[in-house]
Amino acid sequence: MKLQKRPLSLLIPAFLISGVTFAQDEHLELERILVTASPLERTAIESAQPIYVLSGDFLRQSQAPTLGETLRDLPGVQSSYYSPTASSPVIRGLDGPRVRILQNGLDVGDVSRGGPDHAVTTETSTARQIEVLRGPATLLYGSGASGGIVNVVDNRVPREPIIGTEGHVEAGVAGAANERYGSASLQQGTENFAFHIDGFKRNADDYRVPTFTDPDGDRAQTIENSFTEDQGATVGASYLFDRGFVGASYGRLERSYGIPGHSHDHGDDHDHDHGHDHGDDEHSDAGIYADSVQDRFQVLGRVEQPFAGFQSLDFNLGYTELTHEELEDEFVESGFGLEQFELRVTGRHNEIWGWSGATGVQFKHQDYTSYGVEAFTPDSETELAGLFWVGERRMGDITYELGGRIEYVEIDTHGLETLSYRPISLSTGATYRYTPELQFSASLSYSERAPQAAELFSNGAHFATRTYDLGGIYNIESVGDDHDHDHDHEEYQVVLASQGLQKEAATNIDLGVHYDGERFHFDANVFYNQIDDFIYARNLGFTSGQLDGDAGLGGHDDHDHDHAHDHDDSGLPVYQYVQQDADLYGYEISGHYYLTEHWRIGGFSDYTRAKFSGDAGNVPRIPAQRTGLNLRYTESNWDATLGYTQYWAQNDIAEGEVGTDSFGMLNAYLNFYPQTTGGQNLAVYLKAENINNRLGFVHNSFIRDYAPMPGMNIGAGIRLTF
Repeated sequence: MKLQKRPLSLLIPAFLISGVTFAQDEHLELERILVTASPLERTAIESAQPIYVLSGDFLRQSQAPTLGETLRDLPGVQSSYYSPTASSPVIRGLDGPRVRILQNGLDVGDVSRGGPDHAVTTETSTARQIEVLRGPATLLYGSGASGGIVNVVDNRVPREPIIGTEGHVEAGVAGAANERYGSASLQQGTENFAFHIDGFKRNADDYRVPTFTDPDGDRAQTIENSFTEDQGATVGASYLFDRGFVGASYGRLERSYGIPGHSHDHGDDHDHDHGHDHGDDEHSDAGIYADSVQDRFQVLGRVEQPFAGFQSLDFNLGYTELTHEELEDEFVESGFGLEQFELRVTGRHNEIWGWSGATGVQFKHQDYTSYGVEAFTPDSETELAGLFWVGERRMGDITYELGGRIEYVEIDTHGLETLSYRPISLSTGATYRYTPELQFSASLSYSERAPQAAELFSNGAHFATRTYDLGGIYNIESVGDDHDHDHDHEEYQVVLASQGLQKEAATNIDLGVHYDGERFHFDANVFYNQIDDFIYARNLGFTSGQLDGDAGLGGHDDHDHDHAHDHDDSGLPVYQYVQQDADLYGYEISGHYYLTEHWRIGGFSDYTRAKFSGDAGNVPRIPAQRTGLNLRYTESNWDATLGYTQYWAQNDIAEGEVGTDSFGMLNAYLNFYPQTTGGQNLAVYLKAENINNRLGFVHNSFIRDYAPMPGMNIGAGIRLTF
């Protein structure tokens, strides 16, 4: 039996995870997919650190309304899971500002890094591939991405000539939330010009779960206020010449989604029967919901052999405007505005002393505004300038990697204080090809991160997380009676501190082994991440009702405050962003074995342990350990996969946390590829997720006890490419 070998960049997302299957053309020899976020144009198999590329039918199989849910089955990657409406990637226990989200190599330009209830403004249904990577390549995009970067790549700016017409049409449904979605794209071009247009639309109702009882004592089978309505369109064009291309695009993304678990005790006022259409009138009965609109402009270009000593010069320019409002009964409770400009220029140089590499500069300007009666962060302006270099050198069977970045960050709140930081990041690694099938890798990186404005200056009730948030720029002082030792009745006041938070510094070690044989494939990575001055939100042990009445932010536009609901925030636990050294370590193991030409068995496991240094307790909200097994059968024009994923109990909990029970989910997938003519490819896919209808809670979710994972979900879809 002769089995085809395939590139790791294609295999990693597919063979290990019960929720992902191989593509239609597995029986064909597949070309390697380049990682576009790597300036050295390498494939995943050539990297000293683990890189995952989700593309083609693998991406279609994993597609979900949010980026976090789309990637959650990759080894080492889970989801923040603020229900399916707003979920971001969590990589090795790290999320938020430690995981940078990019679109075509530019910052996505949203507010998802500052709050778990804020959706990432990217769309997976029109993506060409999604890359998850760590190591030297991340230095191009900013310091402090100790978790890694996620780059969503699409064709909005064509990079290669398109002769004739090509595109796709896709439609699908899923049952747990009565989801309906569709997408389409069209590309046309000549030798020198290429045009692109795409669009999508998705509607879903409140999703169903196995019967459970929430902390308020209410029994539920549906997660109220978890609907979503998304739509977007993009148009782009490029001019292609002998030595490169230049192109521009404009995209608009509109999202409206419910924020479950965000209750203000309005009793029976909330009617969550959304039906099949969520017009503005129905939103008024939906509790708190978010409306987000983003306009995004991009200019991308490349020139080959621009001048002596350089092989290529790339420039990426992006401008983004975002409005994100959280409303109740059509009144703005909290709103955010973001205007962002970013420029990055990267030059790939010829070998210098045996090192080939890329150097460049990055500039970013960000204006952030907040308003509404629940605004808890002040307006701020952030300036960033960075200089970086990454390179590699091959010596026999060993390839060395090296990278460095220096950055200047300034955060101005126009009233509170102006803070500046100079983060430095370094990374080195090596891969050793012991045999054609066996490869070892090792890497060491040091990364500094400047605090975000929200981590510094937050001061107010954050109902989405059911907390009162305080930034690190403040001190808490007791104003109670010195003779009153009753902590529950002691009063506190918020005052400005003499200094804010320090830079966060992470030192990471990663060791890996990769085997790619004819019948057997295996990957294993172990990591250790020591983070000095780790920034996290700590429970201070008292409620917002004990704070001085003038503690909250002032100066915000209340947006019809007189008509807004009177929300009682006196009982919210007070959390403050503080710093403490932390250690994170764990592993990712995955592999598969061909039993016969048609049958294959695979499995994976991942684990992250995170605790504060000096026996100071555990880091909060760390995802649970997972183990998965799957069995797959393949024929010439169809394939089927049956998989089971076990989420183990999470009892390594922080102070104030409660452990999470284990659970397991059974999933099945069937893909059929009918024969077509005229260069068209048709794919029909069926899926059945959580067939055993198991109740599962995501430990790292802020609303874990109010929004478990969906129950049994039956879905189907069809995709035509031409």
